[in-house]
Amino acid sequence: MSGQKPWTVVVAVLGILASLGVLVGIGYAAWYADGLIVRPPDYCPTGSYPQVREGIEVPGHTAILIDTSDEISATDAGLAFEKIVGWTRDTAPWLQRLSIHGLPESAGDRVARRHGTWCVPKRGADANMIYENPVYVEAQFQRFLATLQDMFRELVRREEAAQSPIVETIANLIEDHEDLDSVLLVSDMLQNTSLWNHYTKQGDTPGIRSECQRITSSGRLKTVYVYYIDRKRPGVQAAEWPDPWWSHCLGTVQTEMLN
Repeated sequence: MSGQKPWTVVVAVLGILASLGVLVGIGYAAWYADGLIVRPPDYCPTGSYPQVREGIEVPGHTAILIDTSDEISATDAGLAFEKIVGWTRDTAPWLQRLSIHGLPESAGDRVARRHGTWCVPKRGADANMIYENPVYVEAQFQRFLATLQDMFRELVRREEAAQSPIVETIANLIEDHEDLDSVLLVSDMLQNTSLWNHYTKQGDTPGIRSECQRITSSGRLKTVYVYYIDRKRPGVQAAEWPDPWWSHCLGTVQTEMLN
């Protein structure tokens, strides 16, 4: 150092500082750009480093399961629709993934997703103006509402199906979606398959026990919400849900009626 000229030292220091400044600038630009990304409608946090750094918790997934095995009244359809929209607005965690499903025709069918998924759809007026397009956000919200309305419209004039595989469908959903932590049903909760028949109170006890264990064994399912369709069948259907049979099947899973 004794033989080095002072100005060369200054230049070296300035070069190092400039390099650090460039690195900091690039890092900040990447972080800022990440905040400006226009998210697709099915975007949900996945636990990436930027999200963890910003304190974004990874939410779960709620499957909205509409029991399409029997018709419901127009009044129930309207009230169930309002309850679901209210739940997404007031109860669902921020950016919780939502998917809409219909009950399959038989216990052997896998449940089919209807029209994609959303992350707690919201009105355009609630969009983040920094990185969201309010028109696009509103369009996705309206698509979510239209999907629900179409399913309820079909239910009002639905013919009764031969089976109602509620337990099997919930179990399949849990196996198909590792992030699933809750299910929201619109149903009379009258299980009707060879494994168990709420109408006859008969079934395959070991088989239905196995299906219930498929629901509870992973421990991922935390809550089952139900908009309860009352069929006015006192000898078959309980006045409130869960009845003892469902309580036994779901074990420690929390349950909540929406009506």
